[in-house]
Amino acid sequence: MDRLRRSFRDSFRRRKEHVPESSKPHLWQADEAAVRAGTCTFLVKYLGCVEVYESRGMNVCEEALKVLRNSRRRPVKAVLFISGDGLRVVEDETKGLIVDQTIEKVSFCAPDRNHDKGFSYICRDGTTRRWMCHGFLALKETGERLSHAVGCAFAACLERKQRREKECGVTMSFDPANSTFTRQGSFRAQTITERLASDNNNITVPSKIQMYLIYVV
Repeated sequence: MDRLRRSFRDSFRRRKEHVPESSKPHLWQADEAAVRAGTCTFLVKYLGCVEVYESRGMNVCEEALKVLRNSRRRPVKAVLFISGDGLRVVEDETKGLIVDQTIEKVSFCAPDRNHDKGFSYICRDGTTRRWMCHGFLALKETGERLSHAVGCAFAACLERKQRREKECGVTMSFDPANSTFTRQGSFRAQTITERLASDNNNITVPSKIQMYLIYVV
């Protein structure tokens, strides 16, 4: 009986000591430093990418991952490089470049709530302007850790952008509850038409007399 009690007690202690991955971003400070130094890498299986019709949302990412997992495409063992400049996926065996993604085009990333190792991000394709979701399975870490690292990469990119430009219409948010990162706004420079439209309320239209005086002078 005493042995049984000790077994229950030890089991309870182990359960109590277990810290879920989602609640320990403070243990991932080394990842943030590695991202800023350009040395952050993870071994992954790259599942491919699929078009999605929304720029953000955990449900959007999870549905895309389901499609990719059920497809006939064979996952590629690769290395995911994460830095403040972008995300690169390099095939582990041949060292061939599979994906070269600028971090500025990433609008959302999230771990898969249905699969501990699952992770995906949504980005805008530069050529077709379509929203594409890229899916991964982490080999050693969890999807939450990869998502946190991408959030760190975007934070580094945003800080650098804000130092260069006083006005930057982009913000980001990281939700530690589910390890999702979301970008708000766009890095794309406004056209003259867009700037005029946004400043329309501040434009004073001169009267005919003022216009006449301007031309006379």
